[in-house]
Amino acid sequence: MIEDLIIVDGHVHSFQNRETANKVIEAFNRVYTIEFENPGTSDIEDLQQEMRKSAIDYAVLANFTTPRHLINNNNWTLEVCSREKSLIPLISFHPDMEENMEELFMDYIKRGARGIKLHPMAQGFHPNNVKLYGLYGICAELKLPVVFHCGRVANARLNEFSDLEAILPVMERFPDMPVVLTHMVDGNVKDVLKVAKDFENAYFDTSIVVTGYSQIASTNEPSWLEDDMVIDVFNQVGAERIIFGSDYPWGSMYDDLIRMKNINISKDKLKAILGGNAMKLFSIKKEG
Repeated sequence: MIEDLIIVDGHVHSFQNRETANKVIEAFNRVYTIEFENPGTSDIEDLQQEMRKSAIDYAVLANFTTPRHLINNNNWTLEVCSREKSLIPLISFHPDMEENMEELFMDYIKRGARGIKLHPMAQGFHPNNVKLYGLYGICAELKLPVVFHCGRVANARLNEFSDLEAILPVMERFPDMPVVLTHMVDGNVKDVLKVAKDFENAYFDTSIVVTGYSQIASTNEPSWLEDDMVIDVFNQVGAERIIFGSDYPWGSMYDDLIRMKNINISKDKLKAILGGNAMKLFSIKKEG
């Protein structure tokens, strides 16, 4: 038992209803040849049920979609998070959006947005597109994180836009902007250690790579199956730069949390990884 433990899943996706969730999951799994079973659907009812089951206090919604639907999706994310205080909103953009993205972002921030989520590979744009520089500048000034999908999806690589090499120029140009590289930089230990050394603004989330979900562990090549490797990387990077995330409904909140709690690291480091770091990074204030 760890006293005062607040658990934050720093990487989940959610959908407006069960029908939409099923359609998106089916399409995404088909495109990326995902053959394992999703542990849930992550419509709001399902997501909150999974959070209760896993004793997770807060979940960061890392929603994204195509340019055509981004405005509606962002508005819905902000709206649902304003009602459900356990849900923390990130919003997304695309360089092909016709709207003034900087003005839109400032409005989103007033409405509670805690950062930006970009999935360059799935959304189909290079992260170093100059049209995004205004957004990055705002994040650098306000210390709001940009969460980048980093690496493959279920061993599929449709383009190079989510490769580390595509994201590094952004990190170099905006050194004051907090950046979260999901999936432990595609599970590449060498890259994790180099990025951690070279960029003070870099954080890393555990989703899919430090998995406790057996179906992912048996199919995902970059996943780290040995706890000793996980402990060594956490120690070298620094526990204060690791964010627990599941990528629900593709990863499993419940199984990932069990694995994390069983990893042999100190209670202070575990508290930081499971919630403390995300509380600071995403400006989450404990209710009550």
